Amino acid sequence: MTAKKLTTKHELKTRETREQLLKAAETIFARDGYQGAELGQIAALAGRTKGAIYAQFASKEEVFLALIEDNRQHYRAKMEALLAESTTIEGNLEALRSFYQNMAENRTWRLLLLEYKLFAIRHPESKARLRGFMDQSLSALDEERIAAILGPAPAGGISRVAAILSMQPVVSALSLEWEFARAVGQDELRRVVDRMFDALLGVGSRE
Repeated sequence: MTAKKLTTKHELKTRETREQLLKAAETIFARDGYQGAELGQIAALAGRTKGAIYAQFASKEEVFLALIEDNRQHYRAKMEALLAESTTIEGNLEALRSFYQNMAENRTWRLLLLEYKLFAIRHPESKARLRGFMDQSLSALDEERIAAILGPAPAGGISRVAAILSMQPVVSALSLEWEFARAVGQDELRRVVDRMFDALLGVGSRE
C-alpha cells in the first residue's frame, strides 16, 4: 500500500512538472517563435532546470510536438462537446462550423503551427515526424465514420476527410494573411471562414 501511494505521488509530481513545462514552453514559443525558443528559457520560466525538461522530452522538437498534441486533444474535446449537443446531421455540421470559427480566433497557435510546418519542410526528418503525427488524427479510412456524422459528400464534391483536412490549413493561411489585412476586421474573417466551410463541405450559404 505504501509503495502504491509513493508511486502515485511520483506520478502526480511528474505530471505536474510536465504541465508546468508545457505551459512555459507555450509562452516562450509564442514570444520567440519555434527556432528562437531556447530550452533554458522554458525551464527558467517554469522554475525548473533544463534537466527537468530532458527527463521528459528528448529535444525542443519533442516539447513542441507535445504542445501540438495537447492542443489537438483540447480541440477534440471541444468538438466532442459540441457534437454531444446535436442530434441531427445539420446540427453536426453547425457544430463543426462553430469549431472552425473558434479555431480562427486562436491566433497564437495558428501562427506557431504554421511556423513549425515551415521548419519541418526544410528538415526532412521533422517533416516525416509531423506527417506521421498528423496522420494519427484522420485518414482516408475514416470517410465512412465521418460521413455518418456529417452526411455523405455531395455528388461531385470532395470527400469528407479531404474537406476536414483542408479546413485547418485554410483557416491558418487566412489568419496569417489577416495579420496584414488591417482594412478588415475579425468579423470579416469569420465570414470568410464561414464561406470556405460552405464550399469545402458542400453546404448552402447561411446568408
